[in-house]
Amino acid sequence: MKASSRGTGKPWLFNAQDDLANAAKGVTVDDLRIAELLGKTPPDPVMDLIELVAAVHLVDRAERRPAGSKPGDSWSRRLHVVVGVRETHLWSEPGIHSLLVGLLRWLTDDEWMIEFVPRVAPNRHAERVQFLFASPMDGDVVALFSGGLDSLAGLAADIDAGVNPIALSIESNTKIAKSQRDVLEHLNNALNTSISRVPIGLHLRSVPGTEQSQRARGFGFLALAGALAVLTGRDLIHVYENGIGAINLPYTSAQTGAHGTRAMHPATLNMATVLLSAALDSTLQIVNRSQYKTKAEMCAALPSSLYSAVAATETCDTAFTYRGSGALSCGRCTSCLLRRQALAASKLTTLDPASNYRLDAFSESEAPYQLRAMLSQASRIHRAIGARTSCTWAALIGEFPDLVGIAHSLNVGPGEKAEVGLIDLLQRYVKEWAEVPSPLVASYLGHDYVAA
Repeated sequence: MKASSRGTGKPWLFNAQDDLANAAKGVTVDDLRIAELLGKTPPDPVMDLIELVAAVHLVDRAERRPAGSKPGDSWSRRLHVVVGVRETHLWSEPGIHSLLVGLLRWLTDDEWMIEFVPRVAPNRHAERVQFLFASPMDGDVVALFSGGLDSLAGLAADIDAGVNPIALSIESNTKIAKSQRDVLEHLNNALNTSISRVPIGLHLRSVPGTEQSQRARGFGFLALAGALAVLTGRDLIHVYENGIGAINLPYTSAQTGAHGTRAMHPATLNMATVLLSAALDSTLQIVNRSQYKTKAEMCAALPSSLYSAVAATETCDTAFTYRGSGALSCGRCTSCLLRRQALAASKLTTLDPASNYRLDAFSESEAPYQLRAMLSQASRIHRAIGARTSCTWAALIGEFPDLVGIAHSLNVGPGEKAEVGLIDLLQRYVKEWAEVPSPLVASYLGHDYVAA
């Protein structure tokens, strides 16, 4: 049942009625793969969580944001969803309901009105199949594995540290699935490991006019990781997002709220930890193993045996939906640009030539907006830190007020200060731009920042 562009029409009914208008018909999530690990149907709270992931994913993609919305505009939506669940008392409990709505609001900038009613729908696949035996998995922790450069480097670092991860992948199309399989195969062959991969399909079914911002993705990834952790008896989830990408400071003053993704933001991980622990009656812990590392530092730590795997990774925001010929990666989005910056700073540009991109932004006479915005941000960080006074932190939060909340969200050890770690992270990041072969670097950051 489709609502209007701002969500002011009828609510989405997800397994709350048994007819063709049921929104659940517009999305599928592979619950069977999770059930096979147990050798039995997962408990009701987990089955409800899986369906909640599907409902949120569908509504976030199908409800278009206001036409022409851009950074600086009001792009929020009012999203009314009625979800049929097995444990209505659990999900309607004020504490859990408030945590859920608060997390979704934080991730998407939208007003979510979620009602839970008794489920009216046929049993899911995992509830109809008879299992003969379980498929136990080796591993210490559940790890989110996207198949991107960060997740490759993060898995390799965990393995080097003696951690044995279970790699959870979310597949939304065949291109993503193949990329993830290829990257993990490279890793297992190169490091002589046998990391288990659990692929969970999450697919839309012919939803017209899909919204591209996809700000609720972080909820789906973390919720399915929590479900897998609980079902396999683990209580620790690792994510591998470089620190700059995790905090995701705004590139321009017009970029506010969730205009920049908060999928792996430290506050997101904290809120998801509390929500999933309460809903699944567990003591989960979600840790970003790369919180204080730049992407370049993650790349520099890769063993040479994994260099061949770098080409198999994909980082572009649009690669898996691109239908044209030639290179998949656009070369202009911030994800592509940060990837190229990181590989240049870690002296690994030969692994990622400009021909891999549809646009070589570093050699263009007129750089794309995204590169100019990234360098403008780096310049602001450079000015704040370059003052080298006792008020460096004050100068930084003057430029980026979001840093206050970020510092409060970070978990630090006794005697440590999040502010110190953030200043150091940002300083190293700006210095890495000196290795990027673009004349714009000097014009934004000064002539000390020129690639050799």
